[in-house]
Amino acid sequence: MKRYLIITGDDFGFSSERNKGIMEAFNKGAIKSASLLLNCTGTDDAVSLFKSSDLCPGLHLNLTEGKPVGTTQYQTLVTPDNIFKGKFGLRKDLEAGLVDLNEVQQEIEAQIQRYKELLGEAPVYVDGHQHIHIEPGVVDIFAEALNCHNIQLTRYPVEINLAKKPWVNPQYTSLFFSVIGKAERAAPIFEKCNIKTSDSFAGLSTMGADMTADRLKHVILEAFVDAETRMAIQPEKQQRDHTTCELMTHPGYPTGRDNGGFSWGSDDFGCSTDRIHEIQVLSSADMMNFYKENNIEVVSHRILLK
Repeated sequence: MKRYLIITGDDFGFSSERNKGIMEAFNKGAIKSASLLLNCTGTDDAVSLFKSSDLCPGLHLNLTEGKPVGTTQYQTLVTPDNIFKGKFGLRKDLEAGLVDLNEVQQEIEAQIQRYKELLGEAPVYVDGHQHIHIEPGVVDIFAEALNCHNIQLTRYPVEINLAKKPWVNPQYTSLFFSVIGKAERAAPIFEKCNIKTSDSFAGLSTMGADMTADRLKHVILEAFVDAETRMAIQPEKQQRDHTTCELMTHPGYPTGRDNGGFSWGSDDFGCSTDRIHEIQVLSSADMMNFYKENNIEVVSHRILLK
């Protein structure tokens, strides 16, 4: 059975340095898709790079960092300074019922429309910055918006056997398991709105310094075997001759602490060399040989539309 691996570079547009690294990974055949942030200092540069290359363009929906794209003065989605509330701040307020979901709908619509203005067409896929697209309260609005714009693809961030990967930083474990649980609950919502995802997913456990060739090989093969096993017992999928897996990655070059990003600079991950490390691992001869030996073809999200 053919195995199609969709390798996505997240945070395209964050800065010129991030863009440089993503394009280097693309030109080396290490990634095929990139998810665009619309409210960053490198957004316009990223748009130009999309237009001059075959890199598959997606939207990285952002409700947690920087300033909104929409021109409405939101009351509950942002701080008094008109800045998103952050990865944990927004989740906390959503859980407490303190966010007006009409504002969520308006900002999602504004970002899709802005993307269309910049690229001239709808994104091939939309995923969520910091996985915000699967958050309860957001996911229903998100799925309906994609369906309305005839966008058929999103990310399903469920990486199996995360607890059996001892290298994962315990600091992130609870967040990762929360993401997986919310994604599983989002699945029927995506299905109802005719939104497709890859058969499997990897990348939570292999970000930055946690990425090595051996670990990547392990999680990718594990994901494909799991997908093939599930397919074998699903009659509606037994006619297919392939399985798909999305690998989430974060290639790039370090962004300065005081410039780039969301106008005020970068966080520790953005400033570190961990993203260069990802480029080196992803584009290594070791990984390219692994793909050949295991009947894996690196592709873009467009494979899911066939």
